[in-house]
Amino acid sequence: MDEVSDVAATGVAFTEAGVQVSKTLFDISVLSRDKVSALAKKYCFPRGLICSLPQDPNEATESKPDLFVVFMDALEHGLRLPIPSFALAILRHFKIHLSLLQAQSWAFIIGFLVKCLEIKATATVRLFKEFHALAASPGKRGHYFKSRPGLTKKLLVDPTKSVKGWRGRYFLVKNLPGFAPCQWSNSLDIQCLNKRSVLTDAKKVDMAKLSALEREGVNHTIFEDRLRRVGLSMSSGRRYHLDDEEEIPTGIEREGVQNSREEPEARPVAEGESCIKPSSSPLLTFYFWYSFNLVLHTFD
Repeated sequence: MDEVSDVAATGVAFTEAGVQVSKTLFDISVLSRDKVSALAKKYCFPRGLICSLPQDPNEATESKPDLFVVFMDALEHGLRLPIPSFALAILRHFKIHLSLLQAQSWAFIIGFLVKCLEIKATATVRLFKEFHALAASPGKRGHYFKSRPGLTKKLLVDPTKSVKGWRGRYFLVKNLPGFAPCQWSNSLDIQCLNKRSVLTDAKKVDMAKLSALEREGVNHTIFEDRLRRVGLSMSSGRRYHLDDEEEIPTGIEREGVQNSREEPEARPVAEGESCIKPSSSPLLTFYFWYSFNLVLHTFD
């Protein structure tokens, strides 16, 4: 994770009392409107999303409903919109504000989901914690996921290269339906959050399936073809015309200027632990307009 002095990130109004220290984390994003438009098309954002490059970088620490901080490097490590309910459940369980989650950590979240979908296992938070743990960056603000210490056999091998300057490459999605950020906090009870839970018989079967797999580099699990095969991405098979306004699926704001204001309908997100169950043809149904036909919200 980068040093505070070397980072920059999304800007959003700073309203949370007692977290003023977080102001030193961010600066104005280095991304341009054209770059955000290109990212939106490359990763096939649903139409109607409003993206913002605000002048106040402290907005990244806010916890407004529907406000999602998108780091470019997180997209490169498997993050896609809409967000799978499993990923939402991970964020809720570990109480992580997006501005404090290292961009590379999305590879562990999405990579684990990919492995589960490929072997027709049900991805849950409890199962995730059997293989992975949250850690705080020593001497720095923020958190990241890694393979659980002490495992005799890892599922995903830790990446070898760090991502420099990732906090400086960001923008906001201001109307992501159903998303509620966790409160900004750099003091999490890591030991408690990482504590394993008792697995049901069904989860033990899935645990055995995953344990039987050969370990794999985490970055290999988020290759675009892997994501497409399990229905987690539609970013291939399209030609991107950056000069064609009709194909830009988002509104891009800078200093209050916006070029699209389509409003999507809100998508409810169930409380409690969520899971994703695999399907034989996920690509056709996973990415309808904010509908997760393959996503089942269940209590564990």
